[in-house]
Order: sequence, then structure tokens, then C-alpha cells
Amino acid sequence: MRRSAAWLLCCLATVAATPSPSPAPIALGEPEYRALWVDAFHDGIKSPAQVEKLVADARRANLNTLLVQVRKTGDAYFNRSDEPRAKDITGPRDFDPLAYVIRLAHASVPRIEVHAWVNTFFSGQSSRVYVQHGDEWGNRTVDGETAGYFDPGVPEVQIYMHRVFMDIARNYDIDGIHLDFVRYPGSTWGYSPASVTLYEMQTGSVTAPDPGDAQWQAWRRARVTAFVRDLHVDLQLQKPSVKLTGALICYGAGPLSAAGWNSTSAYTSVFQDWRDWIVKGYLDFGVPMNYDSDWSAREKGWFGRWLGFEKDSGFANRVVIGVGAFLNYPEDTLAQIRRVLAASTGGNKVLGVAIYSYASTSVYGTDDFYTSPDLASGLPRQPYAGGLTTDAGLAERARTFNRWFITELAQPDYYRDVQLGWVATQPVFTLPAPVPVVMPAAP
Repeated sequence: MRRSAAWLLCCLATVAATPSPSPAPIALGEPEYRALWVDAFHDGIKSPAQVEKLVADARRANLNTLLVQVRKTGDAYFNRSDEPRAKDITGPRDFDPLAYVIRLAHASVPRIEVHAWVNTFFSGQSSRVYVQHGDEWGNRTVDGETAGYFDPGVPEVQIYMHRVFMDIARNYDIDGIHLDFVRYPGSTWGYSPASVTLYEMQTGSVTAPDPGDAQWQAWRRARVTAFVRDLHVDLQLQKPSVKLTGALICYGAGPLSAAGWNSTSAYTSVFQDWRDWIVKGYLDFGVPMNYDSDWSAREKGWFGRWLGFEKDSGFANRVVIGVGAFLNYPEDTLAQIRRVLAASTGGNKVLGVAIYSYASTSVYGTDDFYTSPDLASGLPRQPYAGGLTTDAGLAERARTFNRWFITELAQPDYYRDVQLGWVATQPVFTLPAPVPVVMPAAP
């Protein structure tokens, strides 16, 4: 009995002295941003279960960045906020959607970045801040119409938004602030009384300007630029680890070169001079929204033209290209991602790709089409409903397609199309990848 006990003790000592094997290293692809927009108009981060599914899906798809919408219409999907908590959050009262996403994403291997996506100069007319300040701060058209936008030309608007966004950066371990609606709604906007009065005082004008007046356009453009610049300066001073990025307008055909930039809709219509922001380092990187349908020859040309400009205009290393999966069939979105990540003929590559969106991964996966028969009838593959006769059936098909797309990103798969039958897809992210180092803009 004593020999057996001694033998057992010897075995236990040997086991205790033997080090545990190190986990096998994870094979990684080249560093590149693989981002996913997660909007707050659909499920994504509104409950603990949704957050857990989101992060698990990101890992399954080999994504490494989540752009989560935490300010939708003057509300907050985070607890430490002066703005009201979003009403559609479910779970315990102390559940903090943003904090929980950060906790799970940052614990992933490889680590997943979390950027707080915020609507900037749009809050919605029913939001508390618009109800309180819309009369003074609300943006107006030249004819006096309103639509829930705030006017960048009103100093109090910039002060308010700056404070809201800096609070997020100070209170949460986010990797970035992602600005949306950081622009005017269109060229006829900007006519809030306070904004026009300030313009007249600064320029000496004695009458309200015409929407097409060049000086008035430049003044409005400068208001938006000043907001982005000042926010970036403050982030660098107070929390330099937080990157400032923006969702950027790419309407229609892009410019052929930098010389054509001043003719784009971004510059002339919504007064979003995002090329200047990237070149001067006001954004750490930009996310141009190249939302075009690959099945349309015209839009496919637009996509290629914008892509050429973004890669070969001297700032490719500060750009993550956004693709509109909601406008495409799954295999076409995967093809667009490949085009985005490939080097240009000049050898230039962008930082990565961002996919819109988690809740709308294809024409079959978005309520933009399945709730609008007129829009759906314009798609090339028919019948769109594929024999489904109820809204509930179409919604369930959308959820199925969205689940499949997560798989399609990382491994070979297939889906059932209403016209073509079974369609095979090839993945774009076969290995996980770290995010790249973002270099500061050259002085």
C-alpha cells in the first residue's frame, strides 16, 4: 500500500511539473480592415444575446472591426450619456450595449476593434434635443422646410455634438468614432436664421444668399470641415488612441483624378470636402460609401471609377472602402470586395473594406426590397418573392440570407436564387487578419 501511494505521489508531482502545451498559433492573413456596419434600426446590439451573436458572427466571418451605431436619432445605445437611452434596448436596466460589445470584441483572438458610429448633423424631429432646440438649431431649406437635421452653421450645434462625441471617447474603451451625416442634406440647405445671420455678419452680405452663390457654398463647406478638424484635434489631445473616421458620400460617377474633385456631389451638393479631410489628417481614415449595384452596368462603372480615384490619388493608405451589400447579390458583393482589396494598376492598395450592413447583406436580405414590391420589381432576377406570399415569409428568408452571408465571407458555400437556382460562392476572408497600422497624414 505504501509503494502504491508513493508511486501515485510521484506521478502527481511529474504531472504538476510538466508545463501545459502552449496553444497553437493562429494563422493570420495580411493586416487589413475588414469592417461591418451594424445599424441601430435593426437587431445587432440591443440585447445581451444580440451582442453575443454579433461578435460570434464577426469571428466566424473573420472580420476584425465593428462599426456599431450608438447614436441613431438623438438617443444612446450606451448608458453613460446625457442623451436619452434608446427605447428599444432590452435586458437588465444596467445592460450597456456599447460596453458589452467592447468587452466581447476586445477579448476575441484576434482582437476585434469597436468604432462608435454616430449620426452627426441628423437627430430626427422627435428626438429630445430637436424638440428642445430645433427652432434655433434646426436646418432649413431656402423655402423653410425642415427634416430633423441640425445646421452645421450654428455654433451651438457644433459645441453640442462635439461634447456628445468626446464624452463617448472619454467614457468607453472604443477604438474609434465613426461620423455619419457629417454634411448638409443638400445644396439648398443651411438657411436657419442663426446660420444666415452669422454668414451675413462674417461676410458683409446684406441679403440671404442664393443656394448657388459660390461664397455661401464655401462658407457652408468650411463649417463642416471645422467641426471634423476640431473634433480630431481634441481627440488627439485627450485620447489619441481613438481614431476618427467618417462615412463619406460617393454619389454618381467619381472623379478621374484629384483635379475633378471639386465637381463631385460630395463637394458641391452636401459640402463634404472629405478629400481635404483625409489629405490633411482631419480623419485618421475615411470610409467612402461606394454603394453601387454590380448588376447595373452603369453603377458598376461608377464603382470602378470611384475605386480608381480612391486608390490612385495619393491617400489610399488612409481609406477603407465601403461596399453596399444591400444593393447586390451575394456573389457580386464578394466580387466587389475582391476588387477593393486588389492593388490598382499603379500598385496602390487601400487599408481595407467595410460592408453595409449586418442586417442587410444582399437584395434578398434587406427590407429595402422585401417591404417595397415596386423597388423589388426593378431587380434583374425575378420573381423576387420566389413563391413566398407573406411579409413574414420574406422576412424569414432575409434572416436566412444574412446568416448564410456570414458563412460565405469565410468559406465556400452556395445559396438558392429565385431565378438561377443554386449559386456557388467563393470566400474572401479565409483566414483571420489583424487590423493594419494607420499612419498619420504627411505634414
